[in-house]
Amino acid sequence: MSRLFLVLVLSLWLLGLSGCTLLPEQTPQRVFLLSPPEQEPAPAVVQDTVLRVETPEAAFPLTTSRILVLPTGKEISFYGGARWADRTPSLVAAYLVEALRQDGRVASVISDSSPARSQVSLVMHLGALQSEYVSEATGHPKAVVRMDVQLMEDASRNILANRRFQFHQPSESEDIEAVVDAMNQAMEALSQDVVDWVVGQLAPGE
Repeated sequence: MSRLFLVLVLSLWLLGLSGCTLLPEQTPQRVFLLSPPEQEPAPAVVQDTVLRVETPEAAFPLTTSRILVLPTGKEISFYGGARWADRTPSLVAAYLVEALRQDGRVASVISDSSPARSQVSLVMHLGALQSEYVSEATGHPKAVVRMDVQLMEDASRNILANRRFQFHQPSESEDIEAVVDAMNQAMEALSQDVVDWVVGQLAPGE
């Protein structure tokens, strides 16, 4: 058998191997959103205020796009094969901007990426957006969202008001779809409280 023929056979064999892989295929990432529900705008506007919504400060593990779960009180973990569509703080900021705009009682709501000038800023610290296992009876987690917020006057940098908001929402199952749905419900309830509080602080005579 000639050397040229052996080289040709070996080349064809290597080409066949190149189409195969010894590594298992990775499970595609599922990407989830926090989606503010559609709501009717409020009938009245609170003065001619431009409100800037700052992206919340947060500590790890809330700084990533991974969906956080606490299987025990002190253990940190993430749901495999799933993530948020953006980093968690950015996702929460966008959610609140949309919730305030849909409400309509604040004349103008902008994000912290806008070059426009604002009179007041909503400054936040995100303390929790996660699922936690606390009920041995059902074995289902609950969604927990917690946020400390401040209204700051831009010109003076003075804090006008501050408050902590927290909400829990049980999940119907351990499935990631049910967990994300519970987180959406918790964010909806918390954001409505935040919107009402912001409007109350900015309203004349409050």
